[in-house]
Amino acid sequence: MNIKNFVLSYYENSAENFHIQKIDKVTEAQKPHTHEYFQIYFISKGSLEHHIENESAHLNQGDMFIIPPGVAHYIVPSPNTVFYSLSFMEELFDKQYTNNKLTKYFLRFLQTNKIEYIKPKITINSGEIFYIESIMAHILKEFDEKPFAYHDTVQASTHLLVTMLAREYFSKTVHNITDHFENNKQFILHCVEYIENNFADKITLDDISKISAISKSNFCALFLKITGHSFNNYLNICRIKAATSYIKKGYKITAIYGLCGYNDFSTFNRNFNKLMGMSPREYKKQLYLN
Repeated sequence: MNIKNFVLSYYENSAENFHIQKIDKVTEAQKPHTHEYFQIYFISKGSLEHHIENESAHLNQGDMFIIPPGVAHYIVPSPNTVFYSLSFMEELFDKQYTNNKLTKYFLRFLQTNKIEYIKPKITINSGEIFYIESIMAHILKEFDEKPFAYHDTVQASTHLLVTMLAREYFSKTVHNITDHFENNKQFILHCVEYIENNFADKITLDDISKISAISKSNFCALFLKITGHSFNNYLNICRIKAATSYIKKGYKITAIYGLCGYNDFSTFNRNFNKLMGMSPREYKKQLYLN
């Protein structure tokens, strides 16, 4: 069978790295095909059958799917079905977005895993269906009207949409993102790198351990074995190290804690004392004495 591979330029009105449309009549998509891009469907009305290789699923209003590049699939819609189709290249997300751990892992997961792990259907939590449809409608409106900075708005909205899909995907599958790494040690080292680059963000042990196949206790034990520190201690080391750098650059003490990922000064002050053996103000004073 000759399976057609669609490119983004197939859509005459496509923007840079993405395209969106609301469809009520289907032609090409009913034949097995692949894409060079990611594609998200959201069923706004009616239902359809979605087929991937030897697997299929029935999608009703509010259901979704996401297909990575190179995966053959096709749909069979029922009469009067209406759905959104959002196509995007991975390049739509610049470094700011692909550094997001969940989005980055999710896109990699979809591209590198076996076909049996690509789900033909994602059932969205009922409380979020209206919200997701509003995101789709907003992206379509921006695409059609192209107001100032519309591409940035579409980028942010698509990132939010993909993040929500990733959460649904991983919360309802036994497969997990640590399979992208050759072994658990490699995954821990990746976590270390992520902490070092994103210590100012909200990072929790629960968040990272949830997206791994490793139990929380085993994750902590392995992290300690590899780094010589507990997860929280290592995070604090990165944050306090950055704080000392800010102090040396002349930043005000009261302005530093937020830049280092702390929500309040007292926690920052306590951790600084614990790791440096003195308060931030004493550290600053010592710098001037030296």
